[in-house]
Amino acid sequence: MQFNIHEAKTQFSRLVAAVERGETVTICRNGRPVAECVPARAPGAFPFGAWGRPDGADGGAGLAHLADPTDAETLDGMGL
Repeated sequence: MQFNIHEAKTQFSRLVAAVERGETVTICRNGRPVAECVPARAPGAFPFGAWGRPDGADGGAGLAHLADPTDAETLDGMGL
């Protein structure tokens, strides 16, 4: 399906409905394609294992570094 810019503005709801049905809509300026509207992809599942195990058992750093105490000198340097 193809719309020129003026048609796309005036028939935007129709354009969106076509995209929702799975169609690709091309928007043209002076008969030349300038943009395509395609259906949005559903977000993929979050890769919970992407950072490795929190305990570092898989060889990664784990989260142990987050529990390290901060010394007084570092806090003073931060103005805290």
